[in-house]
Amino acid sequence: MWGRDDLLAELKGLGLLRDRALERSFLRVRQEDFLPDVFAPLAYSDMPLPIHATPSPPTMPSPRCLIAALDLLEPAPDQRILIVGCRGGYVAGLLAEIVGAERIVVAESDPLRLSRAADRLRDAGLDRVRVVSTPPEERFDRILVLDATSPRQLVPRLADPGFLIARGRGVHDLAFLKLVHNAGETMQMTFNEAPSAVIAGGRDTEPMSAVDFGRLFAVEDLLVHAWEGRVTGHYDQHFRDIADETFAGGPLDLSAFDAREDPCKDAARRAFQAAYILQSAGELERAADAYERSIRLVPSAEAHTFHGWTLSFMGRYDDAIEACKRAIEVDAAFGNPYNDIGAYLIEIGRLDDAIPWLERATAAPRYCCYFYAHTNLARIYLQKGMREKARKCLLEALRVNPEYEPAQELLRRIDGHGGYHA
Repeated sequence: MWGRDDLLAELKGLGLLRDRALERSFLRVRQEDFLPDVFAPLAYSDMPLPIHATPSPPTMPSPRCLIAALDLLEPAPDQRILIVGCRGGYVAGLLAEIVGAERIVVAESDPLRLSRAADRLRDAGLDRVRVVSTPPEERFDRILVLDATSPRQLVPRLADPGFLIARGRGVHDLAFLKLVHNAGETMQMTFNEAPSAVIAGGRDTEPMSAVDFGRLFAVEDLLVHAWEGRVTGHYDQHFRDIADETFAGGPLDLSAFDAREDPCKDAARRAFQAAYILQSAGELERAADAYERSIRLVPSAEAHTFHGWTLSFMGRYDDAIEACKRAIEVDAAFGNPYNDIGAYLIEIGRLDDAIPWLERATAAPRYCCYFYAHTNLARIYLQKGMREKARKCLLEALRVNPEYEPAQELLRRIDGHGGYHA
């Protein structure tokens, strides 16, 4: 699980954290000070994080989105900065470390968020940050918009010269928007990717691949929706369904607990859903970290198993098997880790060792996909030349799921006496 130094290295490796002052601020300001105490295990994960211990909580931006925005904001000592939308106060803490707390104003229209942000800033020793309900009639060198406020409405609050950074709207949804006010004129710029950066490479320098803000925001929006319980389209519904199906019948089934009384269980489910989104997006390191956060909140066989699945995509089969064994220790009734251990053993050529694990999967009390284990057993028996035994396993797989194409295909090969290749 990532700590602050690991996250720092990740952000620098992406080329997003380029400013030394911002780096120092990141190292000095404790993110956990701006999270509910029960969610402290989530600190320094690279995903949006809940700022309240409530069902479907509002979130602060992921570190990569936040640092990208602050890099574009170009904060410097003695600037006056307005932040519209408090997001828990963490953003104000980072900027206060650079420009001075007394030069930061946070505007938040939601009374509860405003009150809690003020409390957290005070507890973090940042009571000189001014927290207000509406943007004051003052001029600011920089404005950072973190809510749905229209950037154009805030132009009168900009000093001359000064500029504003916001998330794009309309056709610019998946980009950063910059409004520059200078000599009485306002110019709009759109950033679709991070400014170019270089990294040391021996005596020379090597260019880094620019971070695509469109992709960054597409993933960020799915993660925010997972945490905040919003379904705005097909993908949101798909990822929610995966979480519901995976946890069905287990301790983290939604019907098994009250999210208002046990926010950690609710957060563990949401962290799992976020991890699965990252895994599906190919963000394997972030996904593995997010599964570990879910486990830290509430250990579950499901999160251990999917953590192992992510590790297997990295080629770390031994670690994946150990993750599945931990899943079994948490809940021996959950069938997925038995099958997955068998599948990983097949991948590394340990066929005989895989058989008992797959047989245990077929007998597990809570397993939605028995046909996977039966088909994996058939794969082993075919490789061992035991066609009739493989045929029986495939018929059992198709009895459970008649539409499972891999089992249908293997059975066709057996019945047609075709060759088999694992």
